[in-house]
Amino acid sequence: MTHMGVLIMASSLDFKSLKQNIDLTQYAAYLGYQIDKKKSTRTSVAMHKDKSDKIIISKSNGTWIYFSVYDDSDNGTILDFIKNRTGRSIYQIGRELESWLGQGVEISNQYEPYLKEKSFEPQRIQRLFNYCKPAYNHAYLHSRGITNETLRSPRFINRVFQDQFKNAVFPHFSKGKICGLELKGENTDLFVRGSEKTLWRSNRMMDDDTLIIAETPIDAISYHLIHGLKSGFYTATCGGFSSKQGLIIQNLLTELDWVKSVILATDNDKGGDKITTRLERLISNVEYSGELRRHSPTKRGCDWNDVLNQLGH
Repeated sequence: MTHMGVLIMASSLDFKSLKQNIDLTQYAAYLGYQIDKKKSTRTSVAMHKDKSDKIIISKSNGTWIYFSVYDDSDNGTILDFIKNRTGRSIYQIGRELESWLGQGVEISNQYEPYLKEKSFEPQRIQRLFNYCKPAYNHAYLHSRGITNETLRSPRFINRVFQDQFKNAVFPHFSKGKICGLELKGENTDLFVRGSEKTLWRSNRMMDDDTLIIAETPIDAISYHLIHGLKSGFYTATCGGFSSKQGLIIQNLLTELDWVKSVILATDNDKGGDKITTRLERLISNVEYSGELRRHSPTKRGCDWNDVLNQLGH
C-alpha cells in the first residue's frame, strides 16, 4: 500500500473518539499492567508491569493521557502509549483499538474509585486565598531556618502567606490572577483542591540578571539565605513539573530578556538529576544565550534547606 493510501485509510478512523472513549487504565490492565494503590490519587493512577515499566494515567479535557516514570519522552495519549511500545503505525494502532473496542472487552474496573478528572476551580482558590495573611513570625518556617526578616524583605514580602490553620501558603498565579495554593506545615504537604499548578515566584527587582529555579519555595528561599544573591529572581517548580510548567518556564525565559544567567538549584539526588536534565533540555530549545549551570548541594541526598539548617542559619 502506498503512503498516500495509508494516510487516506488513517483519516477514516475517529482517533479523537478512541482517545476519549477507551479507558487507558482498562487497556493497560488488558496488557498486564497492575495498579499501585499507594502511588495512586484521586486524579491519577499509577500502574506497573513486571517492574520494567511504570506509568501514571489521568484524564485531561476528556482525553486519557499518561507519562512514563522512567522515560521523559514516553508520554501522550493511548495512541502514543501503544506506538512507544510496539512501533506500529498510527493506522495499525487505530484499527487495533477499533477492533478492541468493538469486541466489547469487559474488565472489572478497580481503578474507577481512584480516578477523577482534574478540574481547576479559580473562584474557590481566590475565595480561600482571601482568608490568607502574610506569613510573619511563622513557627513552621522558622523551624526550617527561614527568618521573619527574610519573609519581610523586598524579595519575598507578600510571596509567602499563612492560612487559618497556620500552614505556610505558597501562591501560584496565571495571567496575574491567583490560580493555586500549595500548603506546607508540620503535618501538611499538599496543593489545595482546585489548584492549577504553575510556578511559585519571588518578587523581581529592577537590577535582577539571574534566574534561579529551585524544586520548592523553601529551597529557593534557603538558597537566597545561603548565597545572598542580590540580583537573583527565584522560581520553584514545586516538585516534579508537567509539560505545561515546562512551557511556562520557556515563556518566562523568552519574556525575561534581561536574564544573563540561569541557576538550576536542584536537590542532589535522583529526582534532582532528572529535573535538571529536563530543565536543561527545555532551556536548550529557546533563544537563550546566557549562562546555564546546575548548583546543587555537595552532599548526595541533600537539598538547599538541609544545607541551611546544617549551617545553623
